[in-house]
Amino acid sequence: MKEYISKCPACGSEDFKDLPVPHASRSMVSDGKVISSPLRRGSCNNCGHGFHTRNFSEEQIKEIYSADYSIGLRDAVAEAARSAEYGRQIEAFLTRHLGKGGNFSKIIEFGCGSGTLLNHLTNSLGAQIATGVEPSSRVAAYARSIAGGRISIHEGFAEQFEESAHCYNLCLSVNVIEHTRNPHGFLQACRRVIDKTGNIIVVCPDGEIAGSELLFYDHLSNFTSASLAMIVASVKLRMVANSPLTGGLQGFRIHLLRWGDADLDNRSHGFEFLTRQRAEYVDTWSRMQDGAERMLKGRKYGIFGTGEYSDLLHAYSPSIIENAEFFVRDQPVETNFYSKPVVSTSDFLSFPKMPLIAAVHERSWPLVRDRFRSEDVPIFHSLEIAREDAIP
Repeated sequence: MKEYISKCPACGSEDFKDLPVPHASRSMVSDGKVISSPLRRGSCNNCGHGFHTRNFSEEQIKEIYSADYSIGLRDAVAEAARSAEYGRQIEAFLTRHLGKGGNFSKIIEFGCGSGTLLNHLTNSLGAQIATGVEPSSRVAAYARSIAGGRISIHEGFAEQFEESAHCYNLCLSVNVIEHTRNPHGFLQACRRVIDKTGNIIVVCPDGEIAGSELLFYDHLSNFTSASLAMIVASVKLRMVANSPLTGGLQGFRIHLLRWGDADLDNRSHGFEFLTRQRAEYVDTWSRMQDGAERMLKGRKYGIFGTGEYSDLLHAYSPSIIENAEFFVRDQPVETNFYSKPVVSTSDFLSFPKMPLIAAVHERSWPLVRDRFRSEDVPIFHSLEIAREDAIP
């Protein structure tokens, strides 16, 4: 196996650019764990596919999803709310494209995580049998502990799943394919478990939006609709429909796949603009650490949020976390986070005025900004720190 990737894994083009490295020696896995390796990505100018420029071995993948991988287990309340919203939008998408008479009596979910979504869909779609497959032993054990009577949980990867007792009519994966070392093999596994009239639902980050998904070490691929369609077609599947998710799930896209051949437009799609947007976004993160040292040195401040963005700051701009006084959250579920106290928003507002750094997704920033500034609290988004004039 070659160490470096010399062409786009989706379309085969050699016209791709290396993206900036967000930190010289650190990267972050989706559950917040920091690893001592720089994140090196490429972006294809032809189909827009994003990818690691170095190959991953099976051993590296297994190490990432070892027993201590814990995504979805930090906050059970947030996980339940997120799963319910995914379930609602998946059901609406299925109804829109398949009508109300779709057969979902046998469901399988690859990368079922905590099992919360699988439980929800088993009930709402009226499945008689449901199977979850999850590679992390810790997460699989939790999923098994909450599984309903019609649900079985198997530990392992989709490509290794060989159960033959059932032929499923719905195969589901939510935010899984971007983690796979071989998306072709993953989709072949999805195709293998459904009958010829079955449906495959794939949800993944929308790679046509330059955002935080570029910063996750275990996101091995960033899919555009064009690049995913090419991979889908290569395994004798066709993309029937796709659309962006909305609301709190903005930034993700849902795809409906079925057996069959697809007619693809193999002409160059001109994704140079996306490569530029990705480069600018990652470069902002690469400058954030130095910006923080210039602009926050000697100042007392708090951080609003204890989720994904705080984890990203800890990975790529650790001094921002180290020098903060505390974290602020509307309804804290922890008393400490990264060795800092966590206080409620109501308690924070009773303190003497202190600046806040917002560690929240860009889609949530306008609401958070307006809310705190209405209380006369100076608040700035973490991405603004890289700009020298962000904080007066």
